Amino acid sequence: MEMINSEQDFSSEFNRIRAKVDLIKREWENFISTGNLLSDNVISVEVWSSWVRCRNRGLNPFNVPNVSLSSDELTQRMQKNSRLVEIATPFLQTIADNMEGSGFRVDLFDEELYLLWHSGDRQMLEESEKRSLIRPGINRNEATSGTNAINLAALLEKPVQLIGPEHYNAALQYWTCSAVPIKDERGKIIAVINAAGYYWLIHKHTLGMMTALGKSIEYCLMQKAIRKELEKSNRFNKEIIESIADAVIVVNYDGRIIMANRAANQTFGINGSDITGHTADSIWEYNNPFSEVLNTEQPIVDREIPFSRQGRTIRLIGTIRPISLEEKGLQGVIGTFKGLHDTRGMIKNYVGWKAHFKFDNLIGEDGEFRQAVRLAKETAKMHSNILIQGESGTGKELFAQAIHNDSYYCDGPFVVINCAAIPNGLLESELFGYEGGAFTGAKKGGQPGKFELAEGGTVFLDEINSLPLDMQAKILRTLQTKTVIRVGGAEEIPVKVRVIAASNTDLWQMVQRGEFREDLFYRINVITIKIPPLRRRGNDLSLLINHIMSNKGMMPSLEIEEAGVELLKKYDWPGNIRELENFLERSYVMAKTKGSSKVTVDDLLGQPEVCRALGKPDGELTTPKHSQPAASELKALERDAIVSALTGSNGNISVAAQSLGIARNTLYRKIKRYGII
Repeated sequence: MEMINSEQDFSSEFNRIRAKVDLIKREWENFISTGNLLSDNVISVEVWSSWVRCRNRGLNPFNVPNVSLSSDELTQRMQKNSRLVEIATPFLQTIADNMEGSGFRVDLFDEELYLLWHSGDRQMLEESEKRSLIRPGINRNEATSGTNAINLAALLEKPVQLIGPEHYNAALQYWTCSAVPIKDERGKIIAVINAAGYYWLIHKHTLGMMTALGKSIEYCLMQKAIRKELEKSNRFNKEIIESIADAVIVVNYDGRIIMANRAANQTFGINGSDITGHTADSIWEYNNPFSEVLNTEQPIVDREIPFSRQGRTIRLIGTIRPISLEEKGLQGVIGTFKGLHDTRGMIKNYVGWKAHFKFDNLIGEDGEFRQAVRLAKETAKMHSNILIQGESGTGKELFAQAIHNDSYYCDGPFVVINCAAIPNGLLESELFGYEGGAFTGAKKGGQPGKFELAEGGTVFLDEINSLPLDMQAKILRTLQTKTVIRVGGAEEIPVKVRVIAASNTDLWQMVQRGEFREDLFYRINVITIKIPPLRRRGNDLSLLINHIMSNKGMMPSLEIEEAGVELLKKYDWPGNIRELENFLERSYVMAKTKGSSKVTVDDLLGQPEVCRALGKPDGELTTPKHSQPAASELKALERDAIVSALTGSNGNISVAAQSLGIARNTLYRKIKRYGII
């Protein structure tokens, strides 16, 4: 009974399909003859629009479509679409294996609608091939084959099912086609899959099955594209990491190294071996900085991070940051490391430890001064320690910078250490650094000292005469061993630096008085450069005045009259060039305040330095306009100027000395001389 009902159902469905086909056939025949439709509700808008395009193109609906690729062209197209064929054909073959006797086949077309692959019912395939309608390489573009489901699916970007006479070309009207577009991860159509069978076998489930199949193919294509992109991205990231000169290590949340660049392997591996897969504990043991960041989720930035390898401690500057995802939390950490010697460029460029002056900046024609310059040039190319002696303000640091810039150490930092300005309690840690926990307030990872940071460069020990005896002993040891020991540490750290020392007092006299170590004196006094004071440099004063005024932008808007320059030559300039610079700047401001472009003798006589010069027995000067003031009056003027400067600076000796344009030691002597409290 069920069989009878099935036969009746099949017969009823066949008759319904046949009736529908007949209606469509009449519409097609009328359209081919007249270009019009008999009814508005038989042919869909999409099919009718395609018919119109085909008619306008002048396509002959009775010619068998014959556009096809040559064997070579087909081979090239298959290679081009190899990924598509590789992923799609297993799905299609699974369907085709179950189509024997069904009257159906499945097709795979590329983005230009050339057939790449087909399979299915053998009888269906044989008949299609006999009609020359199906073989790899044929094209189903609308312009060559007329209206068909494959073209419409690609054009409309949606699944399309056609039956018999809906095809514009009569040769294709034996079939029903269910076509589905395939899109890539960017939404671009890259293929069309199609199920074709005899038109009386049309069923809506066929289109649903092909649509599901298309989604499966798209998903696999997308997954493979994602994997490919991930592989590409991983290779790209690997290349980026390898291009970084610093050592880079990525550690997962379990503390295992999952990525390390070549620099990291060379730094942390044994003989450059790959450390990927090892734990960070195997490198750092108990002081693993990666564990610290994993536990606290707080970054470590530019900290000194030592580790031991083959019994030797290697000190690095490291930055370690956590890697977190909002939805997943902490995933791992990434660390970058560089050796202390590699930081010297950063120290030089960013901390400001540069030497700006060269020998061309040392101005003077005096014989004694030029001899000092010649000696400095000769010794610049040596590796010997140098002692520069001269009064305050004579330009000892300028000489040191010029020597550094003309030496083999010029690419390294120029580190200035003013031995008189650092409190004794901090001097050792400043010079030699300290280990973590060496004292209260010490940084956890310790800190390198100035000698370490000057690696490859020059250390300028200014006012070395101010060093206490205990520090002199430690400096001596560093110069002898070329190593430093940090405060709280025991390890000797090699340092390669050149030392230039400077003193504003006679060190040999200090040695005689027991105030300076004799052995240190001989160690730093390998080569001695003595800079003459300004008062002994003859006619250099005029040269220096012009140079200073030009460099500070005072010229040509200001000049000092010739009589005024002669007057200045009578002054002994105890503050030397530094005092001269201060004097000229003050004169410039005073002249501009008066709206004048010239510093006259009258202006100079109003400044305490000139008054002091005129007060000396051998400093008499007569001018047409002025009689010589009494010495007692000049002394009174000088005392008043000092009192005024001290009052204006609230008793600050340094500020008062600067305002007067003299050295602090000179000001102290004059305060004592005049009994100023």
